[in-house]
Amino acid sequence: MPEQYTEIQLDALREVANTGSGHAAGDLSEMLGHSFEISVPRAVVTGIDASLELLGGAGTEVTAVAIRVGGDVEAMLVAMFTPEQASNLCMLLGFDSESEMGSSVLQEVGNVLACAYANVLAEMSGISWEVYPPDVIRDMLGSIVASLVASTTRDISNVLLIDSTLSVNSANAEMSVLFVPYDDGIDQLLLRLGVG
Repeated sequence: MPEQYTEIQLDALREVANTGSGHAAGDLSEMLGHSFEISVPRAVVTGIDASLELLGGAGTEVTAVAIRVGGDVEAMLVAMFTPEQASNLCMLLGFDSESEMGSSVLQEVGNVLACAYANVLAEMSGISWEVYPPDVIRDMLGSIVASLVASTTRDISNVLLIDSTLSVNSANAEMSVLFVPYDDGIDQLLLRLGVG
């Protein structure tokens, strides 16, 4: 259960989230030609089922960019936008979220953010892993999470949920990233971060 983690351990994971956000903001600013700032209003460890409720419920429609990482710790990183969040972000960048260009921008933002978290986790923990190409999925949140669970025979218990606020030209858009490690991945990360 998430209650097993101390405040020091949770602070270490939040630091990873904040550092990853800083890296992602720089990457996105360079890639898309806009000045990005990314803050993390919430980063919590929770059960996979409880994460659904924190994200709005199993019936919430989302666009998800899912990235698999393999190596010392195997996991999925899933960047998620509701239709409203996707529309807000694309509008800030001057695109229609339903257009081909809008879909491409969402994929890039999700990919950059998820990869930034993966890279920072690797740098700060010393974990070695390989990041695989992203899959883009539009479906109900419950179906997406169920497919993640069904895609592996490994145990998935606790996950790290990172809510992010993206600021572009002083306007904000929201999104979330779910770090879904297999087996005891959270515990392995905490050990590598020196707070296990």
